[in-house]
Amino acid sequence: MAERNEKLEKLAYEYQLLQAQAQLLSQNLELLTLGRNEFSAVKETLESLKGVEDEKPEVLIPLGAGSFLRGLIVDKENAIVSVGSGYAVQKSLEDAVEYLSKRIRDYDEAIAKTQEALRAVDVQLRDLAKRAQELQK
Repeated sequence: MAERNEKLEKLAYEYQLLQAQAQLLSQNLELLTLGRNEFSAVKETLESLKGVEDEKPEVLIPLGAGSFLRGLIVDKENAIVSVGSGYAVQKSLEDAVEYLSKRIRDYDEAIAKTQEALRAVDVQLRDLAKRAQELQK
């Protein structure tokens, strides 16, 4: 009886650890998805700019808190793109779109790996729950 209780306590502890790991993976998955969506939106915006025939198209410039200024794009052939660590570089529109596409692929890979890890943890959680049920019989 004491040995069974000890095993159940150990399983409960492992279960809690795995639940915490699953929660972290879920949070990471959410952040990765948000990041991917942001890069995708920027890419779509730059791609749509290619088709604009107006020399200096008018845009809304976000200020924050739902406020905007009207502005004109003075150079629709180039974009300044963040490359990480607080650095940004100017790239042609084509190069910027290509760079963003690569970043989106990187996010897709990270999302797939995180989903795979989450599935593996879920399998382990179900296995632990099954073992605990068997011990309680």
